[in-house]
Amino acid sequence: MVDSEQKERYVRWQNYRINQLSFSINLFLGFGVASLAYAINQKIIHAAGVSQSEIVLSIYWWSASTVLGTIATLSRLLDFRYTARKIKDSSESDKCKAKMLGKVTWGTFWAQVITYVIGGYQFIAIVALS
Repeated sequence: MVDSEQKERYVRWQNYRINQLSFSINLFLGFGVASLAYAINQKIIHAAGVSQSEIVLSIYWWSASTVLGTIATLSRLLDFRYTARKIKDSSESDKCKAKMLGKVTWGTFWAQVITYVIGGYQFIAIVALS
């Protein structure tokens, strides 16, 4: 009875983790795209008092964050594919691919968050100093 209860709780919490990671990737992807749009708009209208070359640094960081978020989303989709195949066929190749893609997803997610924060810090520093 305890084993069945523990398995049920594990499956439920695993589902929460899957959903939360997907939400987080999408959240930072949305932040990245919105921040890029704002910074590019500021560059186009030549914001008074803000160094245009410094804004470009934020644009690069936020672009990197957006690209990493896209890679995280794609690797997550592939991870789901190979995990489903692994369960269906018990293929050693699919197990290896699913494990690797899980690491790629988590790595690119954290890189996405870090590059977004660096871009935000850079942008805020530019605006605060001008």
